Amino acid sequence: MAKTLLFDFDGTLVNTKDIAVQIYNDLAEEYNYKKINASDISGISKASIIERCKLLNIPKFKIPFLLYEATKKFKNHTLTINLFEGIKEVLNTLYNENFNLVIISSNTEDIIKEVLLKNGIYAFSNIYSSKNLFGKHITINNYIKKNNLKKEDVIYVGDELRDIVSCKKCGVRIISVTWGFDSPELLMNNNPDYLANTPEQIIDIARSM
Repeated sequence: MAKTLLFDFDGTLVNTKDIAVQIYNDLAEEYNYKKINASDISGISKASIIERCKLLNIPKFKIPFLLYEATKKFKNHTLTINLFEGIKEVLNTLYNENFNLVIISSNTEDIIKEVLLKNGIYAFSNIYSSKNLFGKHITINNYIKKNNLKKEDVIYVGDELRDIVSCKKCGVRIISVTWGFDSPELLMNNNPDYLANTPEQIIDIARSM
């Protein structure tokens, strides 16, 4: 059976950090929350989502609403979303070596498909949108059960602390990448199974499965 790599989208395959900050600041102005300045980004990247809410004075119960509003605004930026350098080559290599590649992301399926098509990426067998910001483990578990996979044949690739938490909840190994939203320090402090500093390292880890 082919080994499966489950990929996050934002911050892992595509660079959307600047877009996310811009959208958040638009919402912050609209709903009177604290804006993010350039000098804030380093500190925020070292904090969990709940800690970020405290820093920005956002009530936790507002997170689903803000995520919904952000997704609507995100659609206006689809054409400006770019892959991280080296990602396309990594995906093509993994596909050609018969790995099963899947996306499980909090972003919407239509946005993901549009970005992949724009960049000529056809390597993914499935795309799943995890509606709950903190419930990605449910989507991962459902995918594994639906496809009768063994968890030891699956690795998730993501850039955030919540990805590590989700993978630990469902017993799936994770490759945490250091070029996304969360800082390398935050990721390392939460003990991912693997840490990738370059896209090419994903290939080496996948081959060792």
